[in-house]
Amino acid sequence: MPAFTVYSDRVEINAPQQVVWDILYDLKRYPEWNPFTEKVVTTFKPNSPVELHVNLPRRGKRLQREFITRVEPPETMGWGMNMLHDSVLKARRWQTLEVINNQRCCYHTEDHISGALSPLVRWLFSQSMEQGFNNMAYALKQRAEQLYQHQSAKAKLNPTT
Repeated sequence: MPAFTVYSDRVEINAPQQVVWDILYDLKRYPEWNPFTEKVVTTFKPNSPVELHVNLPRRGKRLQREFITRVEPPETMGWGMNMLHDSVLKARRWQTLEVINNQRCCYHTEDHISGALSPLVRWLFSQSMEQGFNNMAYALKQRAEQLYQHQSAKAKLNPTT
């Protein structure tokens, strides 16, 4: 069965894993920082629907309806879709946060796509998907580092005793 995977860059973020996870999990604030997935509607319950409002570079805005496959705070969240049957088209995307140390982590995402239609999907969308994944990854880095710097500065001004 034909298949391919689209990967984002592995982006090191100067903020703790939990800070970054909280940003990823806070769907209401996506329009403030996320240039790729501007809106997400889901409960995060396994197999529950997820509605993704995606801004795909060079392809425009589109609505993706998928389902939650995995949520393991603060490390991984994933969703996917099947078209008719797995043999026609199956996609599984994971977003992962790996701890580097107490104040740094690494974000990356990948989307595994397989099935008879995967060569067409690759031809039409893989470059746009990769660019969108990277746009999101670097925007997440910027958002998390700004938030963490603000939190750290605030803690220094108001130390607890």
